[in-house]
Amino acid sequence: MNVTHPLRRTKIVCTIGPSSWETDILTELANAGMNVARLNFSHGDRDSHQEIIDRIQAYNASSDLQVGIMLDTKGAEIRTGDVQDPILVAKGEEVVFSSTASESARERKLIEVSYDGFAKDVIETDTILIDNGEISFDIVSVEPDGSVIAKAREKGEIGTRRHINLPGADIDLPSITESDWEDLRYGAEKNLDFLALSFIRNAAEVEQVRALLEEVGSTSKIISKIETQKGVNNIKEIIDASDGIMVARGDLGADLPFEKLPAIQDEIVCRCKDAGKPVIIATHMLESMKEHPVPTRAEVTDTAHAVATGTDSTMLSGETASGSHPLVALQAMIRIHHATEEHLSRLETTYNIHFRDSAEEEMDKAIALAEEEEVEAFVLITETGRTANHISKFRAPIPIIALTKNDIIQRSLSLSFGVYALKVDFDSSDDVTMQNGVDLAQKIGLLKKGQKVMLLKDRANKMEVVTL
Repeated sequence: MNVTHPLRRTKIVCTIGPSSWETDILTELANAGMNVARLNFSHGDRDSHQEIIDRIQAYNASSDLQVGIMLDTKGAEIRTGDVQDPILVAKGEEVVFSSTASESARERKLIEVSYDGFAKDVIETDTILIDNGEISFDIVSVEPDGSVIAKAREKGEIGTRRHINLPGADIDLPSITESDWEDLRYGAEKNLDFLALSFIRNAAEVEQVRALLEEVGSTSKIISKIETQKGVNNIKEIIDASDGIMVARGDLGADLPFEKLPAIQDEIVCRCKDAGKPVIIATHMLESMKEHPVPTRAEVTDTAHAVATGTDSTMLSGETASGSHPLVALQAMIRIHHATEEHLSRLETTYNIHFRDSAEEEMDKAIALAEEEEVEAFVLITETGRTANHISKFRAPIPIIALTKNDIIQRSLSLSFGVYALKVDFDSSDDVTMQNGVDLAQKIGLLKKGQKVMLLKDRANKMEVVTL
């Protein structure tokens, strides 16, 4: 694959589904700039996911720039039951939520729920939301038979297996279910690049998955999804325990007052930058593009804001999984990234990020020197990806070409801000390795003749500015 478009530093995760799982569409998305393909294990079966994995791995086998693969677990969700036809609800109508048929439902419509502890947990809130607030209900009463009577705030319809939120309630379900453990073992044994854990509430849950990875000798990285108030409350310990964070704004925005979401999103991005851990902003980024070929102006501004605050990645969900315009949605997000990054490059943007060790301090000095010398790219050699992540942490305003001999390390950097990782054979001489990497980067269009670049020779601990 040759890079023919301007380089951008903010990465993009695309969710793969019926609209994008065929080989030709996957190839178009990858060629256009998809950095990570997300497989949502809330939908589909193991065989269909494996087919997608096989197709992405086949693409990677013939491409110098690799696409990472993310397995996203279902998590402990509460959902409505199966219905033959959607249940129509009028504004002000009282309905019954129950895990079993109940006496209370004789005179009211019954909304079956998938969770026997629903009545116990619902007392911690006063609201029930369907599909993150598409329909909302005020709780009227909790009956002795375990059913919950609620009044609709607006009219709507409830179809099969719709998602239920109880804002602010501490749901008495494990974040990682038995089926999640099966999926995680499957992903870990296949060394899928990223395992995204839904509804993570504390570091202990992350450490349980870390133990599984160690048990099977997996190289997979753990991405913890922040979707609850409890996850927000424990964000520091979760970041410390994880390899990266996803701000999953759909459920998070339903579990806490929506007006608090922007500030919490920005705080998590700042905390992740300080920790040097990749962060993904997800859900409802370009939601209208599931149907329309052009995003709303609010969606454009929202995506640009995420880029401006220094997130490592933004994510497309239904836009690429089930929408009518998957490639157009990706291209729109890329355009927003480019325009925002170009705008930021003209400003004096300073990120107040702390040093955790001397290696990070050295990378900060490298960025300062690069700006002084008007360098257009970094080229570095990295054994583990750590050096690339150190310089990525400080949000360098130019691309980082990371040379590694390991394709697993190459794909692990697919979420890191500004990093374009290339696999090259390592020579005993750093100079030879560096030259081979520069030659490959020029061949595929990451670098051009006449550009001024900074060479970071990790093993020799040297910085050198050269003109290609």
